[in-house]
Amino acid sequence: MHLTDEEQRILNGEHGEPQRLSLQVLVKLGEAYGAERMVEIRSAHLVGSSYQIAGEAGIAIYTQLVEQGARVKVRTTSDPGSIDFTRWRQFRTPAEYAERQILIAELLDRMGVIPTWTCTPYTIFNVPRFGEDLGWSESSAVVFANSVMGARTNRLAAYVDLCAALVGRVPRFGLHLPEHRRGEVLFELDPALSASFEDHHFPVLGYLVGQVTGDRIPVIVGIREATFDQLKAFGAAAAASGSVALYHMVGITPEARTLDEAFGGRPPVERIFVGKREIARTLEQMSSGNGGTVDVVGVGCPHASVDQMRRYASLLYGKRVHAGVELWVCTNTVVEEMARKMGYVETIERAGAKLMVGTCHNDCPLGAWGFRRLVTDSGKFAYYTPTTVGSECVFASTEACIAAAITGQVERR
Repeated sequence: MHLTDEEQRILNGEHGEPQRLSLQVLVKLGEAYGAERMVEIRSAHLVGSSYQIAGEAGIAIYTQLVEQGARVKVRTTSDPGSIDFTRWRQFRTPAEYAERQILIAELLDRMGVIPTWTCTPYTIFNVPRFGEDLGWSESSAVVFANSVMGARTNRLAAYVDLCAALVGRVPRFGLHLPEHRRGEVLFELDPALSASFEDHHFPVLGYLVGQVTGDRIPVIVGIREATFDQLKAFGAAAAASGSVALYHMVGITPEARTLDEAFGGRPPVERIFVGKREIARTLEQMSSGNGGTVDVVGVGCPHASVDQMRRYASLLYGKRVHAGVELWVCTNTVVEEMARKMGYVETIERAGAKLMVGTCHNDCPLGAWGFRRLVTDSGKFAYYTPTTVGSECVFASTEACIAAAITGQVERR
């Protein structure tokens, strides 16, 4: 790789051991992928902020870096932790586990990381602009930044993201290069499906797209309109069931004003037709369990927006969560505060639901609950639940999720 004079000085150790080690890691990564040079980034986002991901090895690395004086060089935000920092006892988190997560928070704080504790950093403090280069991890955040905002980032691994933050650079390969952002697989929606496309279809379509595409770049034609939250749900599901880091939705996302633009003037390597039958088949695959008695309902994955909090409050107004059911709503601290001021939190909590703030169902130690059946409206959570929670999962619309929390029963669609 060609390094600038400044980068060579970093590699020589003139800026301290944390930067030297970080750049060394990034150079090795760049060489492995054939990168010719580094590119400066505007921000970073860290997935290793969770104790479940970082573990004791992460604590050891962070401690060493802090002792060596490490400080991030660009705006850097944290992914959800493994606990709700103010409510962890409500969720039966072991005290020793909470203490380790709190230690990680302290170490990241000493390195200058902004404690957002969210998988949606693009909603608070870390909003990328079109064409900016980033050093992000967190699959749902990466796919949103690339696809919806037109920024440029590869899907970095834990620790590599911190290396990028400490030197403000990443190797220039993959999705940092315009020629690698062209669409490859075309998904054509049946006009009959397009005309009846509903909110819960977005994560289902995302799940299907991820399964078929893998790590290729999909282009979707036939979606007439999509909200911020629908695009968020679509991308999160596609990134979970596959390894999608960028998608183009013709007429909706910024690099796909036309079909020709989405493919960079080249023909697709594969065409996939998506009709009601394909959606129904995918919907069936997203549930790992049957209907019946519900133990827990989880919404807010990725973290809920203010609009989603309004929706939950509307569905729960004047209702009560079933005595034998847990209803957990995940969000970040900024949305929680806004929703509280607007009265949504009061309505949600009065109904018997619990807020999980700054964390996620996927990252918390839930073994103490002994859950057997979980219901969610999240394609990402549905994909990971059998392994992270160890329970059956039923995917349902948001309305059906809230109804299941109230009645204690769910039907598999």
